[in-house]
Amino acid sequence: MVATLSADIVRSTSLQTDDLIELRNRLLNLFDYLEKDYHGFWARIVKGDGIECYIPEHRYVLRIAVLLKLFVKMQADKCDCSEMLQKYGIRFSIGVSRGIYENRKQDIIDGPAIYISGRNLDIISRKTNVYSIVEVDGASEEMNCFLDSYVAMVSNLVDSYSVKKAEVVYYKLLGFKEREISERLGIFQSSVNTRSTNAQWGLLNIAIKDFENLNFGRICG
Repeated sequence: MVATLSADIVRSTSLQTDDLIELRNRLLNLFDYLEKDYHGFWARIVKGDGIECYIPEHRYVLRIAVLLKLFVKMQADKCDCSEMLQKYGIRFSIGVSRGIYENRKQDIIDGPAIYISGRNLDIISRKTNVYSIVEVDGASEEMNCFLDSYVAMVSNLVDSYSVKKAEVVYYKLLGFKEREISERLGIFQSSVNTRSTNAQWGLLNIAIKDFENLNFGRICG
């Protein structure tokens, strides 16, 4: 099983050109960082404000989606831009399937997963409200609806974060200890713990780990 992630930056047109360029560059740096942690991970920026990711270790796709959402929220807070961009960061669509073709040299990602994630992102991008979606190729409609609700709850929790909470959760998802986070952010370790607690880190962490432990092969039938 493999996964793809299609996403777009919410209200990217509210960014000044220099800010958008800087955000793109910072995203590319993040992609390089994630490639070291997730074997085979590959991401690219498309159509100016779009993101496409190939995740061969499919179970990590929700964790990566949340990381991207937090990262863009953090960067948007530094800019004069839409409140919707600062609140949501990105909206994302996850596709999971058995087969895919990817070729970095030719810049190609092809197969059911990317078709699913791209198609569903187009659908939700036309909606007035911002939300995210997941679809597993071959799964029943009932199972996909359940997974949609699950991902929506995770995404909505992240949407509620202030930038201070987002920073702490972002580094925790990357595996940093609270002492390391306090040094990076220049705050007391007790403040890291308080922000983590207020962000319901324990709940988010369990939700993401439970997603990672799902048997997607069985879900596909």
